[in-house]
Amino acid sequence: MEQTLQSIADVLEVVLLPILAIELIWMRRRGYLRWPRVKEMLANASSLLVVIPAGVLGYVAYVALFEWVEGWLPYSVPTNWMSALAAVLVADFIYYWEHRFEHEHRLPWDLYHSVHHSSESYDQTTGFRLGAFDALLTMGFSLPMVLLGFSPGLVIAANAVVIGYQTWIHTEVIDRMPRWFEAVFNTASHHRAHHGSDEHYLDVNYGAILILWDRLFGTFQVETNRPTYGLTNQIESSNPIDIQLSQLRLLVRDLRADSDWSTRLRRMWNRPGWQPEPASELVR
Repeated sequence: MEQTLQSIADVLEVVLLPILAIELIWMRRRGYLRWPRVKEMLANASSLLVVIPAGVLGYVAYVALFEWVEGWLPYSVPTNWMSALAAVLVADFIYYWEHRFEHEHRLPWDLYHSVHHSSESYDQTTGFRLGAFDALLTMGFSLPMVLLGFSPGLVIAANAVVIGYQTWIHTEVIDRMPRWFEAVFNTASHHRAHHGSDEHYLDVNYGAILILWDRLFGTFQVETNRPTYGLTNQIESSNPIDIQLSQLRLLVRDLRADSDWSTRLRRMWNRPGWQPEPASELVR
């Protein structure tokens, strides 16, 4: 069963290649495939140089941790079709909250998740644009699945399906899916809105497979216009080092300027953009 889920994830990943080929033809015909766009796509792909080794290291570490935790549990969930579907559903639910956490707290945002949002273009290569700490840390959010009794292999496979599903939604080639599909599942349209830096697109559409979580928890936003991709403060660089570290540098700068650890801790916990109140406003 775990192998079946992994095979599904592999198929989803393979979908990326034909979509990328279609995208290239589509961009060429519309005159989008000029050097600045090509440079941005290459910059996106350059993230793989750090993401792949970090991902391998994270995978090895978390498998060892999950198996160690599993060995202490007096119970387990049998691996079958029902538990496999349940595992994917639980992994998708956890992903929603993990993803939301990364947007709503500055430390995870600046440390790694902002890397994925920093591209000013949007295509299949945007999915490659990940932070090294993303690959190292995010699997840790799946520990509750092991504590529920799911086998480590099933946890890894379920997460692979959740991540693999999102390969096809990083595109502008697909406009809208059928209305019923848009109502239930995450789509290219929903995820384009998620990547927008426009005010009405900030912190919306966190879901991976199901957009139902966003509808249920009040974070859904329909795509009403073509988003402005990237960050609210664009990094304006294709340098792989700048891509990985630009927001982290800003966080370090702000932390160094803070006068006490209470303010530093609040800065790391609060939303990106949070600033302490001026001293004059603290005096009542």
